[in-house]
Amino acid sequence: MAEKTARVSRAEQKRRTRAALVYAARGLFVAQGYTATTADAVARAAHVSRATFYLHFRSKAEIVVELMRAVEPEVVASYEQLTLVEPTSSATERWLREHAALWRRHRMEFTAMEQALANEEPVAEEWFALYGRLADAMATITGRLVARGLAAERARARVIALVMTVERAFYVSVVRDRPAFFEAIVPEIADALAHALRGDPAHSA
Repeated sequence: MAEKTARVSRAEQKRRTRAALVYAARGLFVAQGYTATTADAVARAAHVSRATFYLHFRSKAEIVVELMRAVEPEVVASYEQLTLVEPTSSATERWLREHAALWRRHRMEFTAMEQALANEEPVAEEWFALYGRLADAMATITGRLVARGLAAERARARVIALVMTVERAFYVSVVRDRPAFFEAIVPEIADALAHALRGDPAHSA
């Protein structure tokens, strides 16, 4: 019984140490930037040794990937909700404003992801894989585009392009805090989303 308790305690300690490293890295990435943050700095901030850092992560990039995976279920759920939205500009604009709240909640994570994306191939691979998973979550939209005559490959690419448009626009306007830009672009993106939801042939030829 004591041995089992010890095993559980070791497992819990490992989980806590890993969580502490992620939390410390998250704060440092935002405070001083991804590039300027070292593994040593993360270890110090988490009150562990550099060797302990490398027991849990091979690189800073792995921490960013973990941050991405932690946020992903919420992002996917939001895009799944988009597939249920009425295909009008006013409805898609409401969805965009709700989706922006997600970006505000996770501003720190998105900042770290953006900085790492420019420097780390594992982060880029995870980011682009996420686009594919979001496209899968919106298969009903792809199906509508195909039903209106767009080739399946192009329909999927169009859905991914729309996701990328939202992501880029929200990074600039929400994460970088440009409210005037946000207000200017949201109606335009909403219109494009509404056309995609309808499979509008005028926007899918």
